[in-house]
Formats: sequence, C-alpha cells, structure tokens
Amino acid sequence: MSTVFKQVLLLPNTTKQIDPVLLKNLVLRMCDAGCSVLSVEECRPLLAETVEHVSFMDESAAFKSADVIFVLGGDGSIIRAAHRSVGTCTPIVGINCGRLGYLAEIEIGELELVDLVLSGAGIIEERVMLNVEVQRRDTLLSFAAPALNDAVLTNGPIPRILRFDLYCDGEPVQHCFADGMIFATPTGSTAYSRAAGGSILDPRLDCICATPICPQPINNLPVVFSGASVLEIRNLMGGGNCMYLSEDGCECLEIQDGDIIRITHAQYRIPLIRVKKGGSLNALSRKLS
Repeated sequence: MSTVFKQVLLLPNTTKQIDPVLLKNLVLRMCDAGCSVLSVEECRPLLAETVEHVSFMDESAAFKSADVIFVLGGDGSIIRAAHRSVGTCTPIVGINCGRLGYLAEIEIGELELVDLVLSGAGIIEERVMLNVEVQRRDTLLSFAAPALNDAVLTNGPIPRILRFDLYCDGEPVQHCFADGMIFATPTGSTAYSRAAGGSILDPRLDCICATPICPQPINNLPVVFSGASVLEIRNLMGGGNCMYLSEDGCECLEIQDGDIIRITHAQYRIPLIRVKKGGSLNALSRKLS
C-alpha cells in the first residue's frame, strides 16, 4: 500500500489504560505502510514494546515534522492535540479509547481504517476555532491557544446569578440574568452547549452559538451568529461572587466585575480526517444512538 503521509505522529493518552498489543499492532501497521512513526517523550512508557520502531522527539520538533497526527484517547485527548498543533495545519485523526468520542473517526476494533487514512483516501474537514480575550481596563488577557470546543463563563462556588449584556458587532442582543454563557463552535455544539439547551450544529458551518446557562427569565434563548461576528459580554456583574472563564475545559481565568469578554473566530482551523461514509453527521448519529 502506498502512503501519502510519510511522517506519522502517534499520541496515545498517557492517563488511559491502552492495550500495549493494540499499540504494537498499530505501530507495525504504520511501518508496513512505509511510514516513519514519531512520538513525544512522555509517551515512551506506553510504546515500550515498539521503541525500536518509534523516533521520540521533543514536542515542538515532533509537531513540526509530522504529516499526520494519530491521537488515541477520547475527545479531550483530541482537543489537547489540536491545541498543541495550532499553526501547523497538520491533519488529525482520532482513535477512540474514551467513552463516546464524538471527534474520533476510528474505533478500537477498526484499525483497518488506518490504512485508508495513510493512503490519503480520507476527507479533511476544517474545524473553526475561537479566539477568546478579556479586556480588563488597559490590560488584554488571552489564552495560550484558540478554543476548538467552547469558551464558558460561569459563576463560582456560590450559585449567584450573573448579570451581563451580550453584544454582537457593537449592538446589544440580550440582557441576561443567568449562571453564565457558553460560546460554542459547531464542533463543540454537541458538548456543554447541547446539555444547556443549545442546538447541534453541522460541524462544517462557519458560526458561533451563544447559549445562556440556566437563564432567568427563560426567554433568553441560544442564538447562532455568523462566524464573522465579534461577540462581547459587557456590563458584567457577579454580585460579589467569583466568576470564571474557561476554554475547552483546559485553561481558566478568574473574571472580575466590569471585564469585557470578546469572542471571535480564530485565524487557525483544525483539519480532522474522515474516512467513513456519511461524514461527521453520520458519526454524530451513530454516537447519539
């Protein structure tokens, strides 16, 4: 079998119990396809049985050298890999070792699909990301990488309702009394946003969904905005409670009264590889069923 991807970066989740036989079979399958297999030092213990077939590199060099990234884990593992690969345009394919794995294209028992990926038979879906900033008087705070799933404003340990205004392109949209707000990409629309009542969006769309968390009154509904929009939370008041802004469940900033939270589309997109018929919507249907 000929392959279009010569350098494969393999990233198994080091916190999961992944069958070493499966990892060995996967590495040997990639080598038989004519690929050079790369990984990072933190993964060396998991790949102990195949160290002679894997080149271990520091993270920066590994991500720059890779033609494709295989992630073994759940959605969180794929999101972390996406953060680490921002700016490289390297496509990612997930092998599900988690619970649902909405973002993963391949299940544990489907390793024959790896051959299709390596041969270039897959379709690349470019997923939008969110740039998340906080304007605090004369200081601009931001996260290390854009968000692939969502940015979430929440109240603290005492459940006091937050008061804030949602603006789009400088115009007021909603005056909200709520526990917070979720700004979700189409990729993240199946996650926290969906649990809070937001719509499931086709991941190929170019848009942002703003979903209030437990709003009072309940007529503050989720709104889907154009991807070109500049969304802002202004006039934010926490009633003396702590407030937090998190991104993809990975990073968190403590928010103060009067901070302006600004959400825009990031300049980067994350390419995910699909090889199954029906694409991402068919995958979503399978997972939800």
